[in-house]
Amino acid sequence: MHGINLTEPPTNGMPVIQSADLKTGCEQLAVDVLAVQEIDQYQQRSHQLDQAEFISTHTKLPNYRFIPTLLGNPDEGKKNWQATSEADVDLANTNKSARYGIALFTRYPVRRWHQLDLVGAKVTTPIAIPGENGKPKLIWISDEPRAVLAAEVETELGLVLIATTHLSFVPGRNIRQLRTALSWLSQFDLPKVFLGDLNLPARFIQALTSWQRTPVIPTFPITKPKVQFDHILTSGDLITTEVQATKMPVGDHLMLSASINRIK
Repeated sequence: MHGINLTEPPTNGMPVIQSADLKTGCEQLAVDVLAVQEIDQYQQRSHQLDQAEFISTHTKLPNYRFIPTLLGNPDEGKKNWQATSEADVDLANTNKSARYGIALFTRYPVRRWHQLDLVGAKVTTPIAIPGENGKPKLIWISDEPRAVLAAEVETELGLVLIATTHLSFVPGRNIRQLRTALSWLSQFDLPKVFLGDLNLPARFIQALTSWQRTPVIPTFPITKPKVQFDHILTSGDLITTEVQATKMPVGDHLMLSASINRIK
């Protein structure tokens, strides 16, 4: 969640965002592929940092892509940001404009990148965010545009399609987005790994797809997690092993990780 640290007391009611915390989290990782949601690029709240570039540098995962889902400041409401699907977007962001989105990182060579835009809900919904003394508070927020980012990655297991997304928190909309994403991914004739914050509990994932899932491990909230919103799904002959959820120095979810292997 754009580098917030929930272990530190809020400042003026807002969670602390320090690049040092993000650096510490990155240096704790020993992964080949990393999917991150809610990333800032040149936002004032995160000290004008290009967080995707920063993460790539400090995880030593050189091959990555950040895709913005909106332009502007997501904290200022829908009237102050624009969906990237409605704009001509320069991915290089040479003007260093404020953006927000998702990213996928890997140490492996990437043959091709793919992107699918998903439509957000046209409603304002109450969600819980960290408040004073760690107690959640409700705020009303407009749903955001979403996207799926996929890469054809050359791994020790062969060419694998790895995809990530951050689906809507609006009930019903996230289900439609998941179905759209899975249908889109089905066109790629490769074994697949699909990971990210799907904003759906494990029982919904089980009902909505035949992809293989990890064992149910709660990932949210970061203190006393009760529900698994974060998932790693595999198709073809790929399976997950050594699955674990880990508390990191930044973020409002636990990090879900797993080893990917072929079915023997």
